[in-house]
Amino acid sequence: MQYGVPRAWWVWLGVAKAAGVFVPAVGVAAAIGVAAYFAGAVVTVVRARAYAHVPFPVVYAAPAVVALALGFGG
Repeated sequence: MQYGVPRAWWVWLGVAKAAGVFVPAVGVAAAIGVAAYFAGAVVTVVRARAYAHVPFPVVYAAPAVVALALGFGG
C-alpha cells in the first residue's frame, strides 16, 4: 500500500524506530510526546464540548501512558 512516504526517508524512519526500542531515553521521550499530544487532543475536544469524541484520543494515548507507567513502575 502506498502512503506517500518518500523512499529516501525509510532508512531514517527505521533508525528512529530502532532508537526508540534500543535507547530507553528515546523511547521514554517519544512516549511522553505521544501522551502530551493526545492530552492536548482531549483538552481540545472537551473545550469544544464534543464529549462523545473524548474516548478517541484517550484510546490512542493509552498505550503510551501504560508503557510509561510500566517503565517507571518496574
